[in-house]
Amino acid sequence: MTKRMEFTRRQRENILFLVLITMVALLMRYLLFPFESSDYHQFLQGWFTALREGGGFAAVGMNIGDYMPTYLYLLAPLTYFPVSALTAVKLVSTLGDLVLAVAVMKTVNLNFSGKTYGIAAYALVLFLPSVFLNSAVWGQCDAIYTAALVFCVYNLMRGRDLPAVISFSVAFVFKLQAVFLAPFVLLMLLRRKIRPSSLLAFPAVYLAAVLPAAALGRSLKDLLTIYYSQAGQYTLVAMFLPNLYTWLPESTPVYISRAAVLLAGGLVLTALFCLSRKNYRLTKGITVTLALFFALMVPFVLPYMHERYNFPADILSVIFAFYFPRRWYLAAVIQVASAFVVCHNLFQTDFFSIQLLGVVMLFVILLVAQHLVRQISENPGEEAA
Repeated sequence: MTKRMEFTRRQRENILFLVLITMVALLMRYLLFPFESSDYHQFLQGWFTALREGGGFAAVGMNIGDYMPTYLYLLAPLTYFPVSALTAVKLVSTLGDLVLAVAVMKTVNLNFSGKTYGIAAYALVLFLPSVFLNSAVWGQCDAIYTAALVFCVYNLMRGRDLPAVISFSVAFVFKLQAVFLAPFVLLMLLRRKIRPSSLLAFPAVYLAAVLPAAALGRSLKDLLTIYYSQAGQYTLVAMFLPNLYTWLPESTPVYISRAAVLLAGGLVLTALFCLSRKNYRLTKGITVTLALFFALMVPFVLPYMHERYNFPADILSVIFAFYFPRRWYLAAVIQVASAFVVCHNLFQTDFFSIQLLGVVMLFVILLVAQHLVRQISENPGEEAA
């Protein structure tokens, strides 16, 4: 009876803390809502206004913006309420923050018997600079697709391949940047942690995401090729993400950028080949490390990367730090780097060389890779693909 009462008391304390820390995080974001970024003025404000003037959900069938219509599905309900475009955009992004924090909490809890660490991870995510600056200041929705990516990792760690593929598919129909974790998903397929039949969920989710907009009048062809259209939108080889191309000038010829894409493909394929041929057990720690490795590596070796494209790596590094507390400094460096590049975009801060930061991130990736190799060598026993 005493143990039951003690357990109930701890549950109440956990719930109370979650409620309080969530309220504080929401209040902080609310105070940041008035900031208007250049992206809000150039894109988001016009999208919301077009939805409101077009009749809310009915306007989803119009050719609004260059995002998948899934984002518009979230904005459309808010057009029926007396809220400004700025508030509506940031409310959607803030909701994404909460879902993201829950995803991280559940993933961290898989490694601990109690819930204290998971709750701490929940609170930490809500107060990461790269998270609240992305949503409450910038008005971006990277937390939404990243939450789905975290749930993908979470479900694979639980041996649930179909929910994992569905989660990855949901991430993809929100942002193309979900492909940063595509090599990780492919590796899980090669390691037989994902059944080929489960991959059918991917086209099913994509169709479910675009058919409502098509039914309302938007061109199905445009909806099916929206990411192809986005691919040629930017020409700068580097857009202030600290990666392999920050040393190249803005006038870098297009043919070099195209060659860089093939270079990235070759490096990713090589990593996949090596990781699929090794004999090791896919422990929870190795799974988290693999996800972080690819989330860091892919945007590092790809050209045309925006400053916020390390967002999935930011979040996965938090989970990594809870699984491997002695490696906390890797997560800290990743967070500082992301906060710097985000502040550069929002507030024009420029107190550190982006080229040197690219070198720092290279060493971070190498250290994560070194840790991964050590983990693999310490966990033999599973037949290679």
